[in-house]
Amino acid sequence: MSFNDAQQYIGMECVIAWRDRRGDVQERNLFVSDVTFVPLYGICLITDYMEIRLDRVVSIRAVGEAAEPAAA
Repeated sequence: MSFNDAQQYIGMECVIAWRDRRGDVQERNLFVSDVTFVPLYGICLITDYMEIRLDRVVSIRAVGEAAEPAAA
């Protein structure tokens, strides 16, 4: 997923699936408050739960929309 693709979800409640440190896919309903560069991590989604690196995002969709797979 690119920075520009991620910016469209700022201020929205989204269902986000991402790979954790072990490689397992996690999925949660999260509010995306920002997309920004975090030193040592790179570009991240800033959510109400945690920061998620964009390169780990598997899919993201606004609540009520069909799933959109993240481009590799």
